[in-house]
Amino acid sequence: MRIPKGYLVLAAFACLMRAGEAHFEAATVKPSGPESATRRFLIEGRRFATFHTSLADLVQFAYGLHPRQIAHAPGWLTSAQFDVAGTVEGDSKPSEQEWMKMMGALLADRFQLRFHLEKRELRVYAIVVDRNARKLKLSDRDPSGLPSLGFHGRGQLIARNATVADLAWELESAVLDRPVVDQTGLPSKFDFTLSWSPDEFQSPAVTGADGTTQEVFPHLFTAIRQQLGLRLKASNARVDVMVIEHAAIPERDQ
Repeated sequence: MRIPKGYLVLAAFACLMRAGEAHFEAATVKPSGPESATRRFLIEGRRFATFHTSLADLVQFAYGLHPRQIAHAPGWLTSAQFDVAGTVEGDSKPSEQEWMKMMGALLADRFQLRFHLEKRELRVYAIVVDRNARKLKLSDRDPSGLPSLGFHGRGQLIARNATVADLAWELESAVLDRPVVDQTGLPSKFDFTLSWSPDEFQSPAVTGADGTTQEVFPHLFTAIRQQLGLRLKASNARVDVMVIEHAAIPERDQ
């Protein structure tokens, strides 16, 4: 399971700047080894871990920013890979926002990340409600609970208790080459499965164990209209851009 952003980057930035910010009780940052070749985020109770994640991945988790929304980045922004592990004290499980704030604090402490935000116009994909009736199913889960979103193979996203903003985060994080902006105005949480056929731009074609092609689904842009009643529209939008002033590779933890 991965936890998407779920709230605005400006709110996250403001929270990080406040005194008394949530921190991991203990945290380690190590270069990724060959055994962690797949990028992964893991939350188990009060334990948080990432595997084979770059600074760009960690910034995206903490602030919901696509790599194209990061300016003046170091050359190792996406090439250097890290495994991060952190634990928190207390009996209660942190909320989505608290995990994000703790990651932001870790980036400031261990990566010495310093930055400021600017509004810039970038090419984006906007998610809008299609002219046909939307087909999203309202979730019957606890609306205050964390969303669960995960990829099943390269062309299927399974989401439970998730918002359209969560969907946007997943698409910009792992599928599309530019920021994705939720312009639906839908605040509710939904359960859905989105299945599509990845093209050569998004990821390699999915084949079965015997080399045969799996069930054929439409292209992502068609699938999201047919299955969710939403539409991906290429456009320009003024979005937050993180202008990095300083960042450093952390010293290795033992």
